[in-house]
Amino acid sequence: MKIFIPFIFCFCLAQESYTGEITFDYNGTVSGSFTSIIQDSIPIGFAFNQEGADTSYFIMGAFTEQENNEFDLFLAVLQDTTFPVQPRTWDIPGQGNPLDPLSLESIVIFIPELDSVFVLDLIETLTDTTGGDSLALDSLFESLFFELSNNLYLGLPDFFGNNQGVLEISEISDSSLSGDFSSILTKPVLTWPLQSINIDNGLFIFNKISLPTLTVKSKPKIPERLILFPAYPNPFNPVTTIRFSIETFSNGSLRIFDITGRMVELLINKPFSPGEYEVEWYAGEQPSGVYFAVLQSGHTMQSTKLILIK
Repeated sequence: MKIFIPFIFCFCLAQESYTGEITFDYNGTVSGSFTSIIQDSIPIGFAFNQEGADTSYFIMGAFTEQENNEFDLFLAVLQDTTFPVQPRTWDIPGQGNPLDPLSLESIVIFIPELDSVFVLDLIETLTDTTGGDSLALDSLFESLFFELSNNLYLGLPDFFGNNQGVLEISEISDSSLSGDFSSILTKPVLTWPLQSINIDNGLFIFNKISLPTLTVKSKPKIPERLILFPAYPNPFNPVTTIRFSIETFSNGSLRIFDITGRMVELLINKPFSPGEYEVEWYAGEQPSGVYFAVLQSGHTMQSTKLILIK
């Protein structure tokens, strides 16, 4: 008989956001290496630090692509943190009830061989830091713990109730943080023999990212159509303001692409009501050159050229 340990996870919009790298080796029921660095040395790990009403959270995670268009997922949720987060060592799983994973002080998850469709949906949700007051992950984490429980490994106590790992945030500055971790993770599905993996040499380093501020015009007129206005100033260095109007209730996004067609930043991805909006793009980390701001609302798209001169 299999006993599942499901839960539904929901957390608020991160107040501090990071991007960076997570790496580790793992062995046991499955073995391999995990890295969040993809082509051209691009780090795709993500982290959020959120101040809650009763507690604060630090959430970090990453994906790595394996063979056959499959992905490995690593995710850690550290509860009872300060805001902003400070150097500290967390036991895995720490305090809490193992039968109620949401109560655990350190929720550490590893899922190998994930389907690419699920991964793309999860990436879009986790990296949407402009979607309003909260990020509702109910449906994704319901899938995570119900549909994928056979493949999921979770940080749990051993038979004697002892912790089986540690995660330490050791260095923090105004712009970055780093640390290390190691743990034994077990499938929360009772089988014999027990299936587990050892995570060794875990390292992470994240750089803080600046989120754009979306300004809604006071008492706006209802626009007659979708309009992406010319940015100002343009040319610019390093900040420009992008103004646009949306004529109907719809999901909208504003992305920045370089001259090669590579997306360099997702500024906005959220539901919009009719009105006029403006957002600043800070391009301090981008090289001089030509860029394009692309606004999409429903099936309609508009673009405008931006020139960054340093």
